[in-house]
Amino acid sequence: DGRGARELFEAVLAADPDQMGARQGLESVRNAAIIDAERALDAGDTDRASARMALAEALSAPTAQLQALRARLRDREHAGDSVQALLAQAAAPGIDEDAALALLSRALRMDPGNAVILDARSALLSRRLRRADAALLAGDVDAAQALVTAVVAADPGHLDLPPVQGRLGEALGRRQAEQSKAFEQARADDRAGRIDDAARRYLQLREQGADAATVQAGLDRAAAAMSSRAQHEAADFNFRAAENSLAKARRWSPRSEAVASAEARLRQSRLADRRLRKPEGAAERKRAAAAVARSREAMERGEFLLPPGASAWDQLRVAMAIAPADPAVRAVQRELATRSASCFEQALAENRLRRAQECLETQLAVTPGSAGARADRRRLAERWMARAEERLGASDWPAADAAVESARRWLPGDKSVEALAARLRRARAATP
Repeated sequence: DGRGARELFEAVLAADPDQMGARQGLESVRNAAIIDAERALDAGDTDRASARMALAEALSAPTAQLQALRARLRDREHAGDSVQALLAQAAAPGIDEDAALALLSRALRMDPGNAVILDARSALLSRRLRRADAALLAGDVDAAQALVTAVVAADPGHLDLPPVQGRLGEALGRRQAEQSKAFEQARADDRAGRIDDAARRYLQLREQGADAATVQAGLDRAAAAMSSRAQHEAADFNFRAAENSLAKARRWSPRSEAVASAEARLRQSRLADRRLRKPEGAAERKRAAAAVARSREAMERGEFLLPPGASAWDQLRVAMAIAPADPAVRAVQRELATRSASCFEQALAENRLRRAQECLETQLAVTPGSAGARADRRRLAERWMARAEERLGASDWPAADAAVESARRWLPGDKSVEALAARLRRARAATP
C-alpha cells in the first residue's frame, strides 16, 4: 500500500541512488521473500509462495534459488491435482476396499496432513473393524484377525481399534484353550493305539491353524503306526487292507520313511505271492520251512530281535512272506509271541531293561494289536523312569538322560515323563 519495506527502501533510493543502507535493505527484503516462499511451500500455500517468488525475482534473486523454488512449486501444484484425482478414484462407486485403501495411502504420502484423506481412511477402516466384530460373533476368528491386522498396518492409532483388539484377544485365547484340549485328546488316542481317531483330530487341528510342527509330528506318528499295520497286512498277503492302510499313512505324512518302507514291503509280498502261485511253489515252501527252522534256532539262542537278518523275528518274516498260511509258519509265530512275552516278564523281574525292551519290541512286532500292549509299554517306561531317578540322584547325567529318552519312547507325550525330564534339566543346570 506504499508503506511496505520494499517501497520505503525504493523511495530512499529514488532520492539518493547511492544510499547503501537502502540497497542493503532491499537485499534483506529479497532474502525474507525467499524464506517466506519456502515456508509457504512447506505449508501447502501455493498462492503465497508464488507471490513471494515474484517479489524475490523482481529484486534480482539468484537464478539457482528461484529455479529450485519453482520446481518445488510445480511439484506441489501437481501433487494437489494428483491428491484430488486419487480421492475421486477412492470414492468411485463399486471400487474394491483394498484398492480404495491403497489409493488413500498414496494420497497421504503426497499430502500427510490432509484432513479429507484422513477422514476417508478412518471411515474405511471403521467399516473393516465392524466386519471384524461381525466375524467374531460368527466364530470366524481367522477372518477377524486378518481384518484387524490390516487395520493395524494402515493406522495403528485408529480410535476404534483397541476394543476390537480386546475382543479378538479373548477369542484367540478361547481358541488356544480349545486347541490345547484337542491336542491332549489326540495324544491320548495316540497312546491308546486309536490311530484313526488321533489322525482325525490332528487333521482338524491343522484346519484350525494350530501349531503346524506339533500337528505334523502327531500325523507322522500316526502314519508310522499305520505303516506298521500295513506291513503286517502285507505279510499276511491281505493286500487290499494293506493298500487302505498305506493310503491313510500317505495322506497323513507323504514323505514319511515308514510309509516308504511299508510300500517296499508290500511290493515284496506281492512278488512272493506271485511266486507261490507258480508251479515252482514247492521250492518256495521248502524255503519257508528252512526259514521256520532258522527262526526256532534263533529262539533257542534267545535272539528274538537281534542280530538283524538272523533273528527269530526276521526269519519268521521271511517265512511269512513266502507262505503266510502254512500251519508251520503260524505255529512258530505263536511260539515266538509266547516266548517273547515270557522273556519280557523275566527280564523285567531281573531289572534287565534293555533285554526287556528287546523282548517287548518282538512281542509287539509279532502281535501288534495285543490287548496287554499298552500296559506293558507303561510298565517298561516306569522302570526306565525309576532308573532315571536313581541316576539323577547319583548325578550321572548321561545315564539319566538315556533312561528318560527310553521312557519317552514307550510313553511319548506322557506328563510324568516330561516332568522327570524337566527335573533332570534343572538339576543339571544347578550343578556347578
